[in-house]
Formats: sequence, C-alpha cells, structure tokens
Amino acid sequence: MEVERYSLVVRWNYPLFEMRSEHVDEFNHDPWASEYDLDVQNEDHPIREGYGQLLSWIAEKAQISQGSRVLELGSGTGNLSKLLPCCRELVSVDVSKEMECIAAIKCSHISNRRFIEDDILSVFDREDLDVFNTVVTSYTVHHLTEPEKLLFFKKVWDALEPNGVAVFGDLMVENQKAKEDRIGHYEKTKQNDVVEALREEFFWDIETCSRALRSIGFKFEIQRFSDLSYGIFAMKP
Repeated sequence: MEVERYSLVVRWNYPLFEMRSEHVDEFNHDPWASEYDLDVQNEDHPIREGYGQLLSWIAEKAQISQGSRVLELGSGTGNLSKLLPCCRELVSVDVSKEMECIAAIKCSHISNRRFIEDDILSVFDREDLDVFNTVVTSYTVHHLTEPEKLLFFKKVWDALEPNGVAVFGDLMVENQKAKEDRIGHYEKTKQNDVVEALREEFFWDIETCSRALRSIGFKFEIQRFSDLSYGIFAMKP
C-alpha cells in the first residue's frame, strides 16, 4: 500500500462524549486473561493470523532508544512489552488487572516499566502523563468506535514530542465494502466467530482512519500482515 506523505492540519469537530471509551467494560478481558496467550498462539485462525509477526514489526518500527519515553496503550498480557528495547521509561496502560498480573511476570526484567490501570482514552487526562517519544498499541484500538478513533488519534498526536512516532497494529479492513466482502467470505466458510467479530467490534476502516491521520498532520505508511491484520507507522513532523 502506498506510503502517505501529507502535513496539512485540519481542525476536527469532535463529538462530545465522556473521555472513557463507550465499550471499555465490554472489552475488559479479565475473564479471559488466563486463556489469552494460548488463544493468540493459534495463528491459523483469521483473527490471530500474523499476530507474532505484527508485534515484532511494531517493536522494530517504534525506533526506541535508551533515552526514549514510551507509552504503550492496551498492554494486555505483555506480549508486545517484552519485545520492546530498553528505554528511559515504559508506561503501559490497560483496563484489565488480570491481564496485567500476567504481564508483570513477563516484564519483571524491565525495571523502568510503570503500569497504569485505565482506559486508553481517559488515560490522556491524567496529570502524571507527560509527552512521549513513542506511542505503541496492538490489537486494542478496534475496541473504539469511529468517532472515538478520531479523538484517539488527536490525543496521540498531542502526547507525542515533535518527530515522535506512533506505531499501531490491529484488525483492519480497507473500507466498508471490503468489510462486507470479508463477512460474506467468512459466512461461506462457516467461521461464525469471525463474522461476529466483524459485525460487533470496530475494525479499523483504513480509508477513514487514513483521512483522519492525514488531516491531523501525521505522515504514515501502512503494511498488511494477514487478511485482517495491518500495521500503521505514523510520524509527527
């Protein structure tokens, strides 16, 4: 997919709603924390295909150095955290206490890791949150509605220093037509859990999100890892 190179900044008229994302409680993975890592190992499943490769790509594209301050949104059981290079500070955010119990063990060697139990939208309102060189997130933003995604991108922009980078890895479709095509395909192959996820969750619409990122001012590139998994590398000039 072609690399986007734009710097025009347009003011968005964001809808008024509480900063806490609408479906945060619904997508709190506490009940499934103990099974999560076993689940993501099944990369034969369309939802998990490309999972490991995408996490490795995020860690590489994040361009983290020893002096970097890194914000990780939706840290889960620490599968991305443990891949990140040494840095000045790693702030990991998730709403799931049970997932963090697992992540804390995996990441016990990272002495400068700080965990915040919070929603990935409301966390930006905290007074103890500074600016960062890098923001990373994996398989989390698809829990935000489309209006929430637009606000999220602006919050990420504001949290980054100049020349900072944001690396997103998640479940995405090219556009709404592609989404309907995917639903039809997985209905025919009787993969009903994938159909349910496409209908009930908020997979990124790449066309819509690209317009939002471009209008805010990000320069970005997109890479595909499977039928439903993509990575976006975005830089704040």
